[in-house]
Amino acid sequence: MTTIADTRPLRHWLYGTEGARLVICCVEHPDPGAWSRAIVGRGGPASEQAMFQLTGCIAQMTPAVLLELVAGGAFGITVALDGCANTAGAQDVVTRAGDFLSALGRPEVIDWAFVLPHERKHGEAWPVLGESCVPVSRRALFGRPDGLELAQPSEHPTQRLIAVLAEMADEGGLKTKLDGIPTGAPKLTASRCAGTGVCTRTCPVDALTLTRTVLAEANPERDAMAQFQLTFDPAKCTDCGQCLQVCPESALQKTGEHAWSSLLADESFSLRVGLIRQCARCGVGHGRSGDLCAVCAYRAANPFGSTMPPGRRVGADLAVRFP
Repeated sequence: MTTIADTRPLRHWLYGTEGARLVICCVEHPDPGAWSRAIVGRGGPASEQAMFQLTGCIAQMTPAVLLELVAGGAFGITVALDGCANTAGAQDVVTRAGDFLSALGRPEVIDWAFVLPHERKHGEAWPVLGESCVPVSRRALFGRPDGLELAQPSEHPTQRLIAVLAEMADEGGLKTKLDGIPTGAPKLTASRCAGTGVCTRTCPVDALTLTRTVLAEANPERDAMAQFQLTFDPAKCTDCGQCLQVCPESALQKTGEHAWSSLLADESFSLRVGLIRQCARCGVGHGRSGDLCAVCAYRAANPFGSTMPPGRRVGADLAVRFP
């Protein structure tokens, strides 16, 4: 499960700094204060450093959380893993965020550390910040905005990642440089879709949409009753595979993966447009190629009852039951 972290308060704080360096730790870290006195990283324009404690584990978050902070002005980010409960998962998130920065040619660095640096800060420690504990400017206290307008982060991990990548890759040609990084958003086809809508009702993130348009001039006795269209939004898809499992026609097929340039175009894809006809036997609407709906077609093929499960023979079963 992906944890939703709100980076907007910290981005407003970063907006007033000049190349701040951040040290980030998970919510389960036992001593964030120890890192607040350590000097992490050298070089670059970083004149300030802050310790930021998340409300969850970095391993359960999307790389968009780290990229949003870079887009907000952080010159460098170090994730402290000495107190993380899932270091392998956290490393995967940090590595993927770094891959995006490299593909975009950004100078910022995102890395991790297991050991507290020996170099210590003299004087007052760096601040320890959190989502609900961020310094507020005088302008904000008096209700005057700082000019930075940030939208609420999406609950869909891929959509949130698309939003920050679009913000960082707004220059021409940069979007295609991301195509070498896996998206996890599958390409789907549905050439045999009958318009039942089972997949749309099963999808937990509403990535599939089925729309029906009634044909007013149609003759229910001969012609189609309505037209249906199955649409797929890959930006919402989590590749859980539930739609592939429940499709009664086995029409949905996974044929590959969308590229980032395709996702950043913010387009939905039409998988199938078909007609809903009236079943010649029961009268219900269906989108199959024949005259019968799925139920009537099954009963017509098996008039004496249900078929045996795959791999089972009728004669063998009867021999067992009636020796």
